[in-house]
Amino acid sequence: MPEIVSKIVEVFIFRRNGKKIEYLLLKRSDNEVYPGIWSVAGGKIRENEKAYQTAYREMKEETGLNAIHFYAVDTVNVFYEVNDDMFHLTPVFLAETDDTDVVLSDEHDDFKWSAFEEAYEDIHWSVWKKNLKVIDKTLQNENLFRTLKSINF
Repeated sequence: MPEIVSKIVEVFIFRRNGKKIEYLLLKRSDNEVYPGIWSVAGGKIRENEKAYQTAYREMKEETGLNAIHFYAVDTVNVFYEVNDDMFHLTPVFLAETDDTDVVLSDEHDDFKWSAFEEAYEDIHWSVWKKNLKVIDKTLQNENLFRTLKSINF
């Protein structure tokens, strides 16, 4: 019987460029799992680490960016991985940054800031597309924006 686990997180990073919202997409390096796909930041939860701590750490490690606001998004990514016969429950986080210098880790070999439409087209997994829609709608609607759970460090 497949196991249900929660061992990884994902974090969508955005910035405001005037009135426009831009999302950071990261292109996975050739030596990584799923090479060449456009993705979001994320990674494995360490022992004794909270999911939101992992999300912030992974954002910093993969992009060098700081967050001026950090949120838990009201959604969880669910997927099945054949290789380990596990269902994965992945918490989703959202980080706003005003940093301009992205410093990539070895996990990624390129990045780009994209408006919603381009990010939606380029991002790889269908669940990321779904989460991006939820996030963009939330950022565009003040009443929905208030439902985000702010996390302070």
